[in-house]
Amino acid sequence: MKTIGILLLTVLLFSCSADDAQVTSEEVTLFVNHYKTTSVVNGTSLLIQENAAIGTTEFQKTPSINGFTFEPGFTYTLNAKKTITENAGTNATTTSYELISIEAQNEVDPAATFTVPLARFVNGLGYVSWLVGNQQTGFVLSNEITIDCGTLCPSLESVHANQEIATGVFIHGEEGIYQLQELY
Repeated sequence: MKTIGILLLTVLLFSCSADDAQVTSEEVTLFVNHYKTTSVVNGTSLLIQENAAIGTTEFQKTPSINGFTFEPGFTYTLNAKKTITENAGTNATTTSYELISIEAQNEVDPAATFTVPLARFVNGLGYVSWLVGNQQTGFVLSNEITIDCGTLCPSLESVHANQEIATGVFIHGEEGIYQLQELY
């Protein structure tokens, strides 16, 4: 009788596995913006537009695109495989992308500015800062992107030390460095 109970319990456990997910895939066209932004979940994320959203002002965030090497200062048009996994057990959906081909890579004007949140209050998490470092060691965004803060270093350090909300306006520098132009 114990053996039957153990066998039934084993069957029940395997029938309720985490593999009860529905997976769908499709080929999509993606536009990848020329800079990464900050993300509460991933630290930094690529800014993308998909299919009909290309050319609009609406961007989605994705942590990465498998097989794709991003270079700051360039926009990209890609063909990618989009995979959506819906897990019925948790009602969670995850989306991932895998590079099929690069259709276009275009360098942006070196004087083009872009805006990145540096520190925010996030409901449920409190104060979130993506800044690491200080004036002496230098600042890094999410342990990934070096910031050249120029004459704004004291202001950036004050934001960091006093847990203030901040957004930076940047241009691209050499070797992927973000050059801070304005802080608000």
